[in-house]
Amino acid sequence: MTDPFHPSLPKGVPLLGVSGLLPFVGSLALVLAEPLYRALAVSIFIGYGAVILSFIGGTRWGSGLAAARHPGRFVEAVLPSLLGLVALLLIHMPGPALLVLATGFTAWLFIDLLDPVWPRPYRRMRLWLSLAVLALHAAWIPLLPGL
Repeated sequence: MTDPFHPSLPKGVPLLGVSGLLPFVGSLALVLAEPLYRALAVSIFIGYGAVILSFIGGTRWGSGLAAARHPGRFVEAVLPSLLGLVALLLIHMPGPALLVLATGFTAWLFIDLLDPVWPRPYRRMRLWLSLAVLALHAAWIPLLPGL
C-alpha cells in the first residue's frame, strides 16, 4: 500500500521520515529549556546524527544490492558511517563534530538527489528532511561558545 500524499512511497514513509527529526529537535529543546544540560544535549544531537548518517549509508548499500551495476555505491555506503565515527570521536569538540556531520549530510543529500535509482518523491522527501537536519545543525552555532 502506498502513501496517498506520495503515491510511489510506501504508506507511512513520510511520517517516519519526519519523526526521525524528533531527537534532533528534542536535544535542542532540552538545551533551550535548561542550559545546564547543554553538554548532554549536544552529545545526544551528535550521537543521533552519527546514527542517522549511518542509516543513510545503509540506504546506499541497499540500493547497491538492488542495482548491482553500480559497484561504487558500496563505497558511498560505507563512508557515511565512517564520518559518523569521526563525529563521535570529536564529541568533546562539538563544533568540529557538528561540522563533520553537516558535511556528511550535505554530501549524501547531493549524491541521493542526483541518483536516478530513487523515485522522485523519495528524493523530494530526502531534500526537505536534509534541509531540516542542516538547519537544526546551524541552530547549534550560537549555543557552542558555552560548551
